[in-house]
Amino acid sequence: MIAGALVLALLSAAPVSGERYLAFGGADGWVVLEVHSRKPERLRLPAPYRARTLAISTNGQHVVFTAHDEAARNDLLYRWDWRTGGRPVRIGAEEGFHADPAISPDGKWVYFAHHPRMGGPPGRHQPKANAQLYRVRLDGLELTALSNEQGCHLSPSFRPDGELVYVHTLCSVTQKSLRLMKNGVVQPEVLASEELNEPSFSPDGRRLVFVSRVGPQVLLKEWTSLKRPARVLHRFQLVEDGRARAQYGADARELFFQDENAVMRLSGSTVTRIFAFGDVP
Repeated sequence: MIAGALVLALLSAAPVSGERYLAFGGADGWVVLEVHSRKPERLRLPAPYRARTLAISTNGQHVVFTAHDEAARNDLLYRWDWRTGGRPVRIGAEEGFHADPAISPDGKWVYFAHHPRMGGPPGRHQPKANAQLYRVRLDGLELTALSNEQGCHLSPSFRPDGELVYVHTLCSVTQKSLRLMKNGVVQPEVLASEELNEPSFSPDGRRLVFVSRVGPQVLLKEWTSLKRPARVLHRFQLVEDGRARAQYGADARELFFQDENAVMRLSGSTVTRIFAFGDVP
């Protein structure tokens, strides 16, 4: 009954139209892509900030990112108004580990992975320094913990209706699971369980893409229902710590992802290169 209700909810999500911006890159630099025009733009953070993880609002107005702070000796969370400029503003805690920000569909909240004192990526942090899910308003107020259980909670991502999917791992094993949170409550179903990361919903909320690793090979998989396993859409090679950042475009018929130094488009079984990072001024 619960599974049926979840699938029904996935199918009833309303489509999204208008501008849609996606972010690609890493600590060495970021580029944003407007999916309708397919125009890439260089995103130049003010010095000395170097974003390790980053998200951009759908309309391209707000950027949230994490960057290392020498005083805190950890990665802190910032908001930056890309179009209007100015200095980035810290909106997370003054210390502790911050990672994987995601902006809520209503544009009011930032959800992220956080440990208030210690930190580090899965498998390389201090004992019991598990990252939990937190949220904070875009203005930096109302910092709140959303989870408090064993294991790390990473890579939050939203459906258009506000439901949240995230990656949960016990850190001592490579197996990770995709979990759904609705109205602040973790749902009992596990959407998928394997060496996975980077979940992202389609604009209509009916499909979910995630990245699965098999050694050096990356599989882009698409999940649509609890009744059937996720299907493989594409496979390619990626360095061990590389991110594919697979995200849907204007609709569920196309995916954009980064393959080393370029951003690619997947439509059906056809892969085309949209741009190379080095070609964006």
